[in-house]
Amino acid sequence: GLPMTCVSIGLWGNAAPVLGAVYDFNRDEMFTALASGGAWVNGQDMRVGQKQRKDEAVLCTGFPVNTDFSAQALSAFIQDIRSYKKVRMMGTAAFSLACVAAGRADVYHERDIMLWDIAGGLALIKGAGGTFTIEPGRKENSYTVRAANHALLRAE
Repeated sequence: GLPMTCVSIGLWGNAAPVLGAVYDFNRDEMFTALASGGAWVNGQDMRVGQKQRKDEAVLCTGFPVNTDFSAQALSAFIQDIRSYKKVRMMGTAAFSLACVAAGRADVYHERDIMLWDIAGGLALIKGAGGTFTIEPGRKENSYTVRAANHALLRAE
Protein backbone atom coordinates (compact mmCIF):
# COMPACT_ATOMS: atom_id res chain seq x y z
CA GLY A 1 0.00 0.00 0.00
CA LEU A 2 2.97 2.38 -0.03
CA PRO A 3 3.00 4.61 -3.12
CA MET A 4 6.80 4.71 -3.45
CA THR A 5 7.33 1.42 -5.24
CA CYS A 6 8.63 0.57 -8.68
CA VAL A 7 10.04 -2.13 -10.89
CA SER A 8 13.70 -1.79 -11.86
CA ILE A 9 15.65 -3.66 -14.52
CA GLY A 10 19.31 -3.14 -15.31
CA LEU A 11 21.68 -4.74 -17.77
CA TRP A 12 25.35 -4.57 -16.86
CA GLY A 13 28.46 -5.61 -18.75
CA ASN A 14 32.09 -5.45 -17.61
CA ALA A 15 31.00 -4.19 -14.15
CA ALA A 16 29.23 -1.13 -15.61
CA PRO A 17 25.63 -0.28 -16.53
CA VAL A 18 24.58 -0.75 -20.17
CA LEU A 19 20.86 0.03 -20.02
CA GLY A 20 18.17 0.49 -17.44
CA ALA A 21 14.45 0.81 -16.96
CA VAL A 22 12.55 1.91 -13.88
CA TYR A 23 8.76 1.81 -13.97
CA ASP A 24 6.75 3.75 -11.39
CA PHE A 25 3.42 2.01 -11.82
CA ASN A 26 1.65 4.30 -9.35
CA ARG A 27 2.33 7.36 -11.54
CA ASP A 28 2.57 5.41 -14.82
CA GLU A 29 6.06 6.73 -15.52
CA MET A 30 8.61 4.67 -17.41
CA PHE A 31 12.22 5.85 -17.07
CA THR A 32 14.58 4.30 -19.65
CA ALA A 33 18.18 4.89 -20.63
CA LEU A 34 21.18 3.72 -22.54
CA ALA A 35 24.22 4.34 -20.37
CA SER A 36 26.18 5.28 -23.48
CA GLY A 37 23.86 8.26 -23.96
CA GLY A 38 20.18 9.03 -23.92
CA ALA A 39 17.55 8.89 -21.19
CA TRP A 40 13.79 9.31 -21.30
CA VAL A 41 10.74 9.43 -19.08
CA ASN A 42 7.63 8.31 -20.98
CA GLY A 43 9.53 8.94 -24.21
CA GLN A 44 10.55 12.54 -23.36
CA ASP A 45 14.23 13.43 -22.96
CA MET A 46 15.48 13.76 -19.39
CA ARG A 47 18.69 15.19 -17.97
CA VAL A 48 20.25 15.44 -14.54
CA GLY A 49 19.90 18.81 -12.82
CA GLN A 50 22.50 21.56 -13.04
CA LYS A 51 22.89 22.66 -9.41
CA GLN A 52 26.52 23.33 -8.56
CA ARG A 53 26.52 23.49 -4.76
CA LYS A 54 25.44 21.03 -2.08
CA ASP A 55 23.69 23.75 -0.06
CA GLU A 56 21.34 24.24 -3.05
CA ALA A 57 20.84 20.53 -3.74
CA VAL A 58 18.22 17.94 -2.79
CA LEU A 59 19.76 14.66 -1.59
CA CYS A 60 17.96 11.32 -1.92
CA THR A 61 19.18 8.70 0.53
CA GLY A 62 17.95 5.90 2.73
CA PHE A 63 18.75 3.13 5.16
CA PRO A 64 19.06 -0.13 3.24
CA VAL A 65 18.68 -3.49 4.95
CA ASN A 66 22.45 -3.72 5.58
CA THR A 67 22.75 -0.31 7.26
CA ASP A 68 25.29 0.13 10.02
CA PHE A 69 23.32 1.81 12.82
CA SER A 70 26.28 2.23 15.16
CA ALA A 71 26.66 5.63 16.81
CA GLN A 72 29.80 6.32 14.76
CA ALA A 73 28.12 5.46 11.44
CA LEU A 74 25.00 7.51 12.24
CA SER A 75 27.14 10.47 13.28
CA ALA A 76 29.03 10.32 9.97
CA PHE A 77 25.70 10.08 8.11
CA ILE A 78 24.37 13.19 9.87
CA GLN A 79 27.56 15.13 9.12
CA ASP A 80 27.22 14.21 5.45
CA ILE A 81 23.56 15.16 5.01
CA ARG A 82 23.78 18.45 6.95
CA SER A 83 25.43 20.17 3.98
CA TYR A 84 22.41 19.72 1.67
CA LYS A 85 19.46 22.06 1.26
CA LYS A 86 16.97 19.20 1.65
CA VAL A 87 17.10 15.47 2.31
CA ARG A 88 14.52 13.00 1.00
CA MET A 89 14.11 9.33 1.92
CA MET A 90 11.73 7.81 -0.60
CA GLY A 91 12.14 4.17 0.33
CA THR A 92 13.34 2.94 -3.05
CA ALA A 93 16.85 3.40 -4.41
CA ALA A 94 15.74 2.82 -8.01
CA PHE A 95 13.11 5.57 -7.86
CA SER A 96 15.52 7.92 -6.08
CA LEU A 97 18.03 7.42 -8.89
CA ALA A 98 15.29 7.99 -11.48
CA CYS A 99 14.43 11.30 -9.78
CA VAL A 100 18.08 12.40 -9.93
CA ALA A 101 18.31 11.34 -13.59
CA ALA A 102 15.17 13.37 -14.37
CA GLY A 103 16.46 16.47 -12.54
CA ARG A 104 13.74 16.27 -9.86
CA ALA A 105 16.40 15.73 -7.18
CA ASP A 106 20.12 16.43 -7.37
CA VAL A 107 22.16 13.79 -5.55
CA TYR A 108 21.72 10.16 -4.56
CA HIS A 109 23.87 8.57 -1.85
CA GLU A 110 23.49 5.30 0.04
CA ARG A 111 25.88 2.99 1.85
CA ASP A 112 25.59 -0.79 1.65
CA ILE A 113 22.82 -0.75 -0.97
CA MET A 114 22.40 -3.98 -2.93
CA LEU A 115 23.40 -4.07 -6.59
CA TRP A 116 19.94 -5.15 -7.77
CA ASP A 117 18.47 -2.02 -6.15
CA ILE A 118 20.71 0.34 -8.15
CA ALA A 119 21.60 -1.50 -11.39
CA GLY A 120 18.82 0.04 -13.52
CA GLY A 121 18.97 3.46 -11.87
CA LEU A 122 22.69 3.93 -12.45
CA ALA A 123 22.14 3.41 -16.19
CA LEU A 124 19.54 6.20 -16.00
CA ILE A 125 22.09 8.50 -14.33
CA LYS A 126 24.71 7.86 -17.04
CA GLY A 127 22.24 8.16 -19.90
CA ALA A 128 20.90 11.45 -18.50
CA GLY A 129 24.37 13.02 -18.46
CA GLY A 130 25.25 12.35 -14.84
CA THR A 131 27.98 10.36 -13.19
CA PHE A 132 28.42 8.12 -10.18
CA THR A 133 30.92 6.47 -7.90
CA ILE A 134 30.50 2.91 -6.68
CA GLU A 135 32.61 1.16 -4.04
CA PRO A 136 32.22 -2.26 -2.42
CA GLY A 137 30.07 -2.26 0.70
CA ARG A 138 30.31 -4.29 3.87
CA LYS A 139 28.24 -7.24 2.57
CA GLU A 140 28.44 -9.33 -0.59
CA ASN A 141 26.74 -7.54 -3.53
CA SER A 142 26.37 -4.32 -1.51
CA TYR A 143 27.90 -0.99 -2.50
CA THR A 144 28.34 2.59 -1.44
CA VAL A 145 27.03 4.74 -4.26
CA ARG A 146 26.94 8.46 -5.01
CA ALA A 147 25.29 9.81 -8.16
CA ALA A 148 24.76 13.37 -9.40
CA ASN A 149 25.81 15.77 -12.11
CA HIS A 150 29.58 16.13 -12.57
CA ALA A 151 29.89 19.35 -10.52
CA LEU A 152 27.99 18.04 -7.49
CA LEU A 153 29.81 14.74 -7.50
CA ARG A 154 33.14 16.62 -7.44
CA ALA A 155 31.80 18.63 -4.46
CA GLU A 156 31.36 15.37 -2.55
